Amino acid sequence: MSIPVRVTILSREDCHLCGVVYRIALHLQSELHIETSKVYIDGDSVLTERYGARVPVVLLDEVEHLAGKVTEGELRRAIKKARWRRPISRILSRMGFAPKRE
Repeated sequence: MSIPVRVTILSREDCHLCGVVYRIALHLQSELHIETSKVYIDGDSVLTERYGARVPVVLLDEVEHLAGKVTEGELRRAIKKARWRRPISRILSRMGFAPKRE
């Protein structure tokens, strides 16, 4: 199986919306090949300066893809696009080894 997409939720303490997005990611973990983590930005001055109150922020393989209110469908599509952007996925597809549609 391929390397899982790393889903990181940037969050702040007591952020209800951050918890919702994290739970959505955990739910998708059972059907998509992903690793999910939550990072609190409150203790990191660089992340706090960069993202401030604009949380939750969803990083896929350390690249920002979504922020704010995120639906399950939006996150699912973003994960599939992130997987497709990996060079090996495009190479295998061209060779006729395309992964099954999820």
